[in-house]
Amino acid sequence: MGKLPEKTVERLSNYRRLLMRYQYLEKPYIFSRDLASLLKINPVHVRRDLMLIGVSGSHSKGYEVWHLINQISQKLECNSGKNACIIGFGHAGRAILDILSLGNVPLNVKAIFDTSTKSINNTFNNVPCYSLEKIATVVEKESITLAILSDMEEDPENYVALIGALGIKGIMNLTSTPLRLPDNIHLEEFDFVTSLIKLAYFSEE
Repeated sequence: MGKLPEKTVERLSNYRRLLMRYQYLEKPYIFSRDLASLLKINPVHVRRDLMLIGVSGSHSKGYEVWHLINQISQKLECNSGKNACIIGFGHAGRAILDILSLGNVPLNVKAIFDTSTKSINNTFNNVPCYSLEKIATVVEKESITLAILSDMEEDPENYVALIGALGIKGIMNLTSTPLRLPDNIHLEEFDFVTSLIKLAYFSEE
């Protein structure tokens, strides 16, 4: 079976995050309409998404919460984390490491790479920080397949060719520089500045 549509993966991740909190309300079942209402989306999307991963509910009870969490986790491979690294360790890089250390995301951060002597050769949240010169050796040793680009002093484009040659399969770009990557590398880009501008603009009276 091929990959799920990108929007479906986004919604499934949101369902899982909400259900992880919902389970503590001691309600073993949830209807698709209630799940949709909590996330402010169309119930049709919820039913179609769950059908795509082979989950069906009861007309009288809805979906069993624990079963739904497990099925989504299995489909999104949340139970088997992939090895990742953070490149650039300023404020954004540290925030990302703190988030990933909570264990809610299927990524195992194995290494940090930075240019600052204050960070290199130190350990943060049990993750060692190396100089960028060691990236090839460490990525191979730790079987790292994902990279998060953050707070880089140099142009991140300078590392695109190197990252591709190292066998990295996916990149999260948190820098303000748009990247051009080969088709075999999945790219996710998030611009904090643009999001904050949108927040300010759309919250105007």
